Amino acid sequence: MASEERDGRVLLAVLTVLALAAGAAWWRSAAPEPGAVTAVPVPPPSAEPIARTWRVDPSTGDAWPSRPGRDPTLRARRAPDTEPDRSVVVRAEADGTSRVLQVSHVVWRETSALTPGGPPVVRQVNPSRGDDYRLTVSCSGDGTVAVQLSGAGSGDARRFLRCGGRLELPLLGGTGAPVLVRFTAVRGRAELDARLEALY
Repeated sequence: MASEERDGRVLLAVLTVLALAAGAAWWRSAAPEPGAVTAVPVPPPSAEPIARTWRVDPSTGDAWPSRPGRDPTLRARRAPDTEPDRSVVVRAEADGTSRVLQVSHVVWRETSALTPGGPPVVRQVNPSRGDDYRLTVSCSGDGTVAVQLSGAGSGDARRFLRCGGRLELPLLGGTGAPVLVRFTAVRGRAELDARLEALY
């Protein structure tokens, strides 16, 4: 009986050593190489794509997505404290220079449960002329949220966000008129998480 117990312990010890060796081998193969750049994970198909960099025309306040690889001013001037998973808003000055807009503070944050047919959530901001903001919207659940902007300069804008994704919109060059942001569930339940940040 003692011989069988000893054999069982030896077998258990051998299996433990093999499991540890296999785990260590996997750990080494899965670890990134020193000095290598780790790729940013691709968002799932349900995620709303985030424009990484926005160029701003100071004369009109219009913003459009831009590619840093094709714009030398963006390569030369990148904010060191910009979060890697957030969009970057770059203002093109009248003299041809550009600067990255930074977050000053969070103006408001909205967390609400939305359902189709339920009341919309409406938030407002009263910008002074030339004020810049970034609206970030995400949600969890199985729903889709409609985000509608009114009074943001170039007419009403409407975007749709499937939960699990994220939407970032610059609201730039305030005119002094109020801007309304309306959130409505299009289908399914959605736990909304939205925030408006002031940029400078």
